[in-house]
This record gives sequence, C-alpha cells and structure tokens, in this order.
Amino acid sequence: MYAVQIEIEKGEYTLVRKENPWTYDSEVLTFETKEEAQAELTRWNTGVIVDFNTNRSFDRKYSYNDIRTFDSDERDRAKERSKINNV
Repeated sequence: MYAVQIEIEKGEYTLVRKENPWTYDSEVLTFETKEEAQAELTRWNTGVIVDFNTNRSFDRKYSYNDIRTFDSDERDRAKERSKINNV
C-alpha cells in the first residue's frame, strides 16, 4: 500500500488523510498502486510517495525516511496548538 506524505510546516510532516480538512485522528488516504498515489501527489507541493506500512520514501531525492507517527505527548501538544490557533 502507498500513501502520500507532505510537509505541513517547516520540519513537520503528515500523511494525507481521507477527510479535508483533517486531524491527526483522521484515517490515512491509502492507494493500492503507485500510479494512484502519483495522481494524489500532483495536488501537493511538498509531497512524496511512501510505503504506508514502513513510511519509507520511494523517491530518494526527497526522502523523509525516518518519519514516525506522533507519540501521545506530541499529539497532546498538537491538539493544544490547534486550540490556540483556532481561537
């Protein structure tokens, strides 16, 4: 399975989600073929195609190979930032 990963802020990355707008709890948009993922990739300026199961990039030029999901502390901080930003 493939997914598209984007840089949403300098140094902050996320996988594209099925909903728009989305939260970190939204389901990730996945693709069965690399061609389907490529079609979604064209919508994003900072996107790369990654293996959904490993988060490894298929494009070595723009590799974010060691991206991991948020741990619970990071997720809580992101939720707090979201509340502050949306006041």
